[in-house]
Amino acid sequence: MKKHLKFAAIVAAGALALSACSTAAESDVAESTGGEAPAVTEELVPFTMAMASGNTYTAEWWGWLAAKELGYYEELGLDVEFVAAGGSGDAMEQVIAGNADAGNPSAPAFGEAALVGLPVVNVFTYSNGAIFGIFVPEDGPYQSIADMKGANIGISEPGGGEVAFLEAALRAEGIDPITDVQLIPIGDGGPETLAALDNGSVDVYSTAYNDIFAIQTAGINLVDLTPAIYNTFPARGIITTQDTLAKKRDALEMFSRGTAMGIYFCFENLEACRDLMKGAIPEAFEQNADGISQGDLRFTLATSQVRPASLDRIGVHDAAGTQSFLDLIQSTSPDYISVNAADVLFDEFIDSANDFDRDRVAADAAAYVPQNG
Repeated sequence: MKKHLKFAAIVAAGALALSACSTAAESDVAESTGGEAPAVTEELVPFTMAMASGNTYTAEWWGWLAAKELGYYEELGLDVEFVAAGGSGDAMEQVIAGNADAGNPSAPAFGEAALVGLPVVNVFTYSNGAIFGIFVPEDGPYQSIADMKGANIGISEPGGGEVAFLEAALRAEGIDPITDVQLIPIGDGGPETLAALDNGSVDVYSTAYNDIFAIQTAGINLVDLTPAIYNTFPARGIITTQDTLAKKRDALEMFSRGTAMGIYFCFENLEACRDLMKGAIPEAFEQNADGISQGDLRFTLATSQVRPASLDRIGVHDAAGTQSFLDLIQSTSPDYISVNAADVLFDEFIDSANDFDRDRVAADAAAYVPQNG
């Protein structure tokens, strides 16, 4: 079942009220300091961030990890808890239900929630570029999307985030994703996926890049046929609801600033953040016989996806790219409504998010001593 149907069910159930885990501490984080970071000795405001993974972090999320580990959130008056929500749909549901103050679901999960009329909003764009792609074996029968009529196409699961992108790409080439191809769930890069690719059960695989990295480290080479336009779309952000934005505006503003500080730290010293990630998720950086790890592959890709157009404007939104993305997702289902990107992008935190001492953060990066090999 599509995630947007689950989102609609949440609305029907009236689950938008904040739950107990989103505490009643709604005091303004920066009120007494005129917008500056409060002293660490002040009472910290709890803030919960639902992470779209079975683990709290993946090798792309070093900006959040750095801000947490280096104490930037705490300096800004926040007691931040990152919670592993499962997948992007699960993270979006937790935010909608008020069980988390914000989350980082993938753009498709955020877009589908917006396109069924839920009051979701992106207050800070963390990364841009394709999260999902379309891949084929090097020696497979299909080497272009235009030729895929009749193909057996593997997907992670029915309603997975890649499906909307895949369907739109097929339609753009005149291929009906319902009648002209067969979509076959084959998992997310595990043994079931490897077996399906090895025995020819599927000719094409559409999934998240994280899953492809798992396949690459297993020794299977795939060709990336993902349309270039997908690289112009938003990937992840700090996603919340209009209700939470109204109630915890200052906390969200300080969380955005802390995140910007973490990202800036990483681009001042990428190896420091790679080291932090190795400490947080060491299993992702375990190398195969060729010396390649999923963590390193994902980290390398993320350096281009997380880097903003300007490090002076970390977190800034691409309204045109977001609008194109929303229009593309809307085209995949008659259940979706038209959404203006301006209505789901909140940019009032961007100036504040970038109002920090860059020299100090750069000094932190220069002084970092690796601890994880």
